[in-house]
Amino acid sequence: MQYKAFCKNLLSIGLLLIPAVASSHGGNIDINGGHYYGRSYHCHLTGCEMPDTFSIGRARRDGLSTNRRAREKFFNTDDWDFEVDYDNDCQSTRQEILILTSRTETRYTNPRNCVVRTGEWLDEYTGKIFKVAVKIDIDHVIPLMYAHTHGGDRWPQEKKLRFANDPRNIMLVERREIKKKRERGPDRYLPRKEFQCDYAGMWQAIADNYDLDIESRDKNRIRKILDGCTD
Repeated sequence: MQYKAFCKNLLSIGLLLIPAVASSHGGNIDINGGHYYGRSYHCHLTGCEMPDTFSIGRARRDGLSTNRRAREKFFNTDDWDFEVDYDNDCQSTRQEILILTSRTETRYTNPRNCVVRTGEWLDEYTGKIFKVAVKIDIDHVIPLMYAHTHGGDRWPQEKKLRFANDPRNIMLVERREIKKKRERGPDRYLPRKEFQCDYAGMWQAIADNYDLDIESRDKNRIRKILDGCTD
């Protein structure tokens, strides 16, 4: 698969983008009215509930009866930030990926080369080619909310940031297609047929690398796809 060669090249350069950040106090609060702080959770608003994240009785792997939707209100974008300039070169993770993956020389909106304006990118999900950067955006192969509700809420902040900025989990995709996918797993969303083998393989590899719990229906869909792949 041609995409494997692309991933290998991106990984060799893109791993430099992954931040090494220690746990810190989150700046904003989630919709529940609190935030994670290291291995604890702090409430700040009246009516704030405590998550089951650090509950002694919580199983390492969730079961069929697990209410993952109940964990969504504890998701905090600060914990999974991927629009930060970690190497202080004025380019956020999105800009770095745009530069690394463009098929042509990139042009910028200002003399400092902070924001990419044009280039040429293949959206693997749809097969479309884009030459204007604002028409595409970062999509996480395994969505951040999916990771949070499937065991990622228990990760230290450093691991959450590493996951959110891992180039193996980042794709540049048409904005409309990102809205179509949302937080869905492979059982409810798949890209174009020509990319499904790569997509399923990426899901499996990323989940294995981060020891992420995948729902049974998504595991079954991934297995079915990979069983039909020749490579």
